[in-house]
Amino acid sequence: MAAAQRAAGLARRTGARIVPLHVVSPDGAAWDGFPAALMAQFDGLAVTPLLRRGPVAREILAAAREEGADLILLTRHGRWTRASALGFPRFLLHSVLCRVLLDAACPVWVEPEGDAPADISRILCGVASLVHDRDTISRAEGIAASLGARLALFRCAVSAAIAVPGHHREAEAWQKDVVAAVTADLEAVRVELAVTGDIRVGIGGFVPALLQGAQANDLIAIRRTSRDWGRDESLTPLVRAAPVPVLVFPGGAPRAAARLPVRALSPRVARWTGWALLLVTLLFGVWLMHHTFQEARGPDCKAQPELCPVLNGYLNTAKQRGSAGK
Repeated sequence: MAAAQRAAGLARRTGARIVPLHVVSPDGAAWDGFPAALMAQFDGLAVTPLLRRGPVAREILAAAREEGADLILLTRHGRWTRASALGFPRFLLHSVLCRVLLDAACPVWVEPEGDAPADISRILCGVASLVHDRDTISRAEGIAASLGARLALFRCAVSAAIAVPGHHREAEAWQKDVVAAVTADLEAVRVELAVTGDIRVGIGGFVPALLQGAQANDLIAIRRTSRDWGRDESLTPLVRAAPVPVLVFPGGAPRAAARLPVRALSPRVARWTGWALLLVTLLFGVWLMHHTFQEARGPDCKAQPELCPVLNGYLNTAKQRGSAGK
C-alpha cells in the first residue's frame, strides 16, 4: 500500500502512467487480482495492470524493459533488512530487491515499509565522485523540479581526528581547510551544471554521514557505483538503514557475461537447494571431527591389526619406566 500511494503521488505530479505489476512465482498459489483498496489509490490516473509468471526479480526487470519504464518502485520489507544485517549472501537470501537494485537499467525507488508516505520537499543527492556523479546531480535536479522539492548536494570530507591523531589544534584547522575545499568543489560543479540548491558536507564515512544527513530530508538520491554484489560499498548499507526513501540511479560497468547459461531457480527450489547444501556441509563437518578424534585415540586394532602390538609394547614399556621411577 505504501508503494501504491507513493506511485500515485508521483504520477499525479509528473503525468506518468502507472503499471501495477504482480508476479506469480512458478510455485506460487492462485492469484485473485489486485485488492480494491490498492487500485483505489490510482483513481483518475492512466493505469495498466500487469500480471506475469516466473521468477519474481527476472519478471520485474523484463516488464520494466518491455513497458519502457522510467522508474521501478519497490517497498523495502522488514525481513530483507533483518536478513541483510546478518550478512547472508545474495544466493542464499534470494532477495528480489537486491537483484532489481543491481540489474535494473532505470532508476529504482525503494520505499520504506510503513504508513502513508510523506511528501517529498527536500532531496539529498549523494556525490561520491565529482567526475562520475555529474549525471546523477542533473537527474536529481530534474526530479526535484518536477516534485517542487529543494535539492541539496552532499559530499563527505576526511575526518581530521583520524588523519592527524594526537594534535587537536592542528586537526581542527586542517578540518576547516578540508571542508572549505570540498565545499568549493561542489560549488564549482553546481555552477557548471546550473543546478540550484544547497551544499552539505559531512565528515567521516560516506554512508554514516549520509544517513545522518538524511534525518532532515525526505529522499536520498544516489548512483549505483557497481553492478557486482559486494563491490558497491554504499548501496547495500544505505538502502538497508535509510529512514527515508532511496532513489538509486543506474551506474557501474555491466557485469561480464556468464560462460554457461544459468537457468533461474524458483524460490522453493532455491530454498531447498540452500538447505541441502547446508545439510551436506554439516554432515561433512561431523564426519571430519569423528575421523580426527579416531586418529587421536590411536589405530583401530580390527582395521589395522599389525599396529596394535607395536602400540601395546610401547605403552607397556612406558608404564614399566614410570613404575621404576616411583
